[in-house]
Amino acid sequence: MSIHNAYRRTVRPNLRRPLRNLNRAGLWGRRRGPDDFAQMLTAYGRAIRAHRRLARLAPSFFDAAVVERERENRAEQRRWMAMWEPILDKAYGVEPEPAVPVNELPPLPPPRIQRAVDRELAELQLWLEAGHVALARYEQRNPHALLSWTRMARCLNLAFDLKKMVLGLDSPNPLPEKITYDYEFTDLKRAYGHLCDSDVSGSATSNPPVAPASVDDPPRRSPPVATPVAGSEVQPSGSDIYHPPPAVVIKQSAAVIQPEPPRCDAWSRWARQMQKNSGIS
Repeated sequence: MSIHNAYRRTVRPNLRRPLRNLNRAGLWGRRRGPDDFAQMLTAYGRAIRAHRRLARLAPSFFDAAVVERERENRAEQRRWMAMWEPILDKAYGVEPEPAVPVNELPPLPPPRIQRAVDRELAELQLWLEAGHVALARYEQRNPHALLSWTRMARCLNLAFDLKKMVLGLDSPNPLPEKITYDYEFTDLKRAYGHLCDSDVSGSATSNPPVAPASVDDPPRRSPPVATPVAGSEVQPSGSDIYHPPPAVVIKQSAAVIQPEPPRCDAWSRWARQMQKNSGIS
């Protein structure tokens, strides 16, 4: 053990601390205050994190993307009901009533979530207020100060985070399904399109139904065609070529040719009924 440590004085003079403070004040000069700009950046960053926690707790209230999608769905539902309600009232004979204002606020979450939301809201308001105060104090103390590259980068990063928070680009929640209605009634037109024709009788007159062929009619045979025999050099003469018989003109006479009586099978009756319905004589 050294002599200095063995015989260290235990009593110190009372003027040592005041003299030390005066010496330090003379050497350092003016002491720097707190960094207001850094405090502002820190406060706004913590406010953004608090808002992200709120978006996870209650997305229908604090998530900008979810709020906008639900607003679009409610507007689409109101538009769809505004088109159908007058038709239904007319069909059932009900007097149309004035539109009742609808509360568009989503339902409240459970009480446990509400308490957590209250705490996060208080923290969000606290950090926002602290950021505003720090920024105002920095502008007052350093009105002509130039920012360094590091602080400019932090400012840009904070600005991008604020933009994402406002527009909902950093939403951690899945978006609700977008509601769309078929205002062209594609499915109804596909199912009942034949009832939408304006002139059903005109189309039936222009295109009358064709009666099915009778079973009693003999099948028509095609005329035989002379084919040369393989390996023969003899050309067919004029007498060997098949010539269709000339059309025989029969003078219809009431005394010679009697009209055939109408057929009475099921297919003929069906054809006459269709012609009668369509107005064909």
